[in-house]
Amino acid sequence: MLISERHKVSRRRHERPRGRRPSRLALFYAKILIAAGLFACIDVFFIVDISLPDIDAIKARPSASMVANGHVLRIDIETDDRVSFAALTVYHTAPVRVYPHPQANPGTSFALVGIPYETVPRLDTLAVMWAVRDLVFALELPVRIVAGPYRAETIEGVDQSRVAPSTDDLKRIADERDIIAKAYRVTRDSVMMDGPFFWPVENKVVTSPYGTRRVFNGQLRSVHGGLDLRAREGTPIFAAQSGVVRLAQNLFYAGNHVLIEHGMGVHSGYSHLSRIDVAVDQYVEKGQQVGLAGATGRVNAAHLHWTVSIHGVSVSPAQAFEMLDALFSAYPKT
Repeated sequence: MLISERHKVSRRRHERPRGRRPSRLALFYAKILIAAGLFACIDVFFIVDISLPDIDAIKARPSASMVANGHVLRIDIETDDRVSFAALTVYHTAPVRVYPHPQANPGTSFALVGIPYETVPRLDTLAVMWAVRDLVFALELPVRIVAGPYRAETIEGVDQSRVAPSTDDLKRIADERDIIAKAYRVTRDSVMMDGPFFWPVENKVVTSPYGTRRVFNGQLRSVHGGLDLRAREGTPIFAAQSGVVRLAQNLFYAGNHVLIEHGMGVHSGYSHLSRIDVAVDQYVEKGQQVGLAGATGRVNAAHLHWTVSIHGVSVSPAQAFEMLDALFSAYPKT
């Protein structure tokens, strides 16, 4: 019986087989395994061409065969009793953690992969990796990345000091990048999310979609990394999901900003608030008020700037909203 070309198997050996050198693909998988931390020490890896019964230990499928840049892809994985989810890793541009499915029967797990906005359209590959005894398997999943339906928009009337920051402001911005990065590094494996997401404002009117190229006062300055929702000054803003507050402070661009971690690498952010009603490390329930809408930071009018990130990758909140909702309904328990 021949192994499918989509399955690759690596074995740890203390001595290299005579007359055989590791292939480039084998070395590639070795780097992945080292990055994923599956083995503390790896001597030599090579692709073996023998038939192994453990190669059918899992079944994996992506939520779609095509995904746009800036969107989320879910990988659903089913395993038998030979593999635990703790032995699983999904690899795209970096290792991605695998978690037990919150709704499915035992043996079903999933991974969320955020496709960075900067990713160019191409046929890409994700690898689902698992270990059984001294063998490491990798199942390749082809996925086509397509260009998202993003456009450009012009925004006038913004305080010019927020468009062309001074030297002092640039130093503040650099310091804040470190603060934000540190807030995202805190991750919990537990699922703090409670069912489907909750809209952070009662008025579900989108005034600016994710991914637009933004021209402020005639100058191209950024790509819109979130979703703008209509909200007058003082409008209550709610947590879209249960979680722990990781950041609650004023930032140069985001103004008064709240960042909430929901577990499993998922974070949501709420910017330009006129008032912050929560504190760092505070646990908040889905639908709990976190502040009031405002016009702080780089804005020309009051609104809510809502962001969602998956393992630190900024993604479309609307599409992530749908993907995460589906996570709680795709596999009803039997």
